[in-house]
Amino acid sequence: MKKKILIIQHHGKFGGASKSISEFILNLKKRFDFHIACQKGTTYDYFIKNNFKVFKFFGIPSYDITEIGKYSGFRKILLIREIFYFITSFIYLLNLKKNKYDIIHLNDSNLIICAPLLKYFFKSKIICHIRTRIDKKIPFLISYISTNYIDKFICIDKTTYSTSPLKKKTVIIYNIFKREKNKKILRKNFFYVGFLGSLDFHKGLDFYFDCISEINKFNNNFIFLIGGTLSISNGYLMKLLTFLKIKKDFNQVFEKFKKKKFKNVKFLNKVTNLGQFYNSINLICFPSRMNALGRPVIEAAAYGIPSLVCLNNYYNDTIIDNKTGYVVKFGNIKKFIKKLTYLNRNKNKLKQLGIHAKKNYNLRHNSINNFSKLSKLYISLK
Repeated sequence: MKKKILIIQHHGKFGGASKSISEFILNLKKRFDFHIACQKGTTYDYFIKNNFKVFKFFGIPSYDITEIGKYSGFRKILLIREIFYFITSFIYLLNLKKNKYDIIHLNDSNLIICAPLLKYFFKSKIICHIRTRIDKKIPFLISYISTNYIDKFICIDKTTYSTSPLKKKTVIIYNIFKREKNKKILRKNFFYVGFLGSLDFHKGLDFYFDCISEINKFNNNFIFLIGGTLSISNGYLMKLLTFLKIKKDFNQVFEKFKKKKFKNVKFLNKVTNLGQFYNSINLICFPSRMNALGRPVIEAAAYGIPSLVCLNNYYNDTIIDNKTGYVVKFGNIKKFIKKLTYLNRNKNKLKQLGIHAKKNYNLRHNSINNFSKLSKLYISLK
């Protein structure tokens, strides 16, 4: 009999975390019976489309414990929403209680706060994925829950592993990516630089726009392809969140940059054909201020595309500086531009980085090995 596993995903938008877990469970669904709990949005739509049993919640409570998620000032207002979600979750969990789950898989460290409630309802083993560096000073309550209610932590790399609240309960299982087959597009006259992700401050796009503006003052050999949509497209909502100091108004930065009308900057909106995107670029940039590597770095490596990323604290595994790409500190415009222009002029170095990026991808993000690791972990929890 298959083990029954409930995956909990709190983001309604189908982003990196949802995409990463979907790669695993789509390939493991013959061995395990997966159910999904999430709120309304593109995540729900995706899993319904792929024939999973999905339970739609009004909202799933979370508590941000990442390095960039401090609840200060008006941002504390967000905790009211989480308390409301916590209360409404009781109703949804009562309906789910009839499903006896062997394992509950929390798809993000911010969901640790839910573990006592889930343990009370289901008496199941609980796994928690750590996808972003956790803040060193986590509240005592989170530390207590991690010790007493979480049975296993899964980290996506050595960098996140270094911040795990309980390393003796932690394993590393690297993210995987199913590569789409597309022909490589030969680029001779221009250097194509790609970005993929939601358009917001967390992804460091204000910094990236400044770099592009500086490069365009002295070099016209670059083409910048930017794939993704605004994280909050509603202008009135963004203004309200900005007024309450919950978010910074990236939309204003975005519109200001677009008014410069650079002919070498192309906004692609939502990218559906990843193979076509990666096969049309020479380099992927991930200028995030989150001090974390996003899926585009892994996806690009699968196609032999090196990366230029912003990180302050990291370990050589998903990216290896000067071997599979380059790592610079966030905000260092001069160094970021220097690396871009160097790779533009040195095609042999670019090719070498790409070869090593693909080798590193095959070594660490090998699908068969990582499927096996997660499968064995599920089986071991009794």
